[in-house]
Amino acid sequence: MKYEPACLEIFLTRLAFLLFGKSVYKTFADRLPLEGGEKVLDFGCGMGTVAYYVAKKIPHGQLTCLDISRRWLNACRKTLHSFRNIIYMHCEFPELENESFDAAYCHFVLHDIPERELERIIPALIKSIKPHGLFIFREPLNDTENISVIKRLTGQNNLILKNSRITDIPVMGNALESIYYKQ
Repeated sequence: MKYEPACLEIFLTRLAFLLFGKSVYKTFADRLPLEGGEKVLDFGCGMGTVAYYVAKKIPHGQLTCLDISRRWLNACRKTLHSFRNIIYMHCEFPELENESFDAAYCHFVLHDIPERELERIIPALIKSIKPHGLFIFREPLNDTENISVIKRLTGQNNLILKNSRITDIPVMGNALESIYYKQ
């Protein structure tokens, strides 16, 4: 599943980050229940729009930004150039150490992944989370089919729903935000 964004997509994302960064990306990062020293995975980091705010929340922790696109990772490096607690990973399928992260999050990523890939990716993400760790996502509410798949897979992998809400995001519309807890 190769994907490289067009220059226009990167430009529009950067523009959205500059214009709506606090109301879209910071509000999501602020909802992540982090205390400052965690190891966190940003799955599908894109240009680092959420990672920019998460990195500030974990000054004594470590943020791993993972994406399938080299272009997005290069844009992410530019966005996060001032942070020293970042690791960048380029890979198509997450080859992650078991139980290595305190939290893993996805922001508007999972809805773009076909169901058969989600059935491989979500269990791998969940295995990478430590016991008592968190799996968090924000996805567009209009994609009910993939949201159902995500919910089914989290249940099959023994995650417990801790919190969920529907929120209206400027320019993007309604989204589902969910926080799951790993036993």
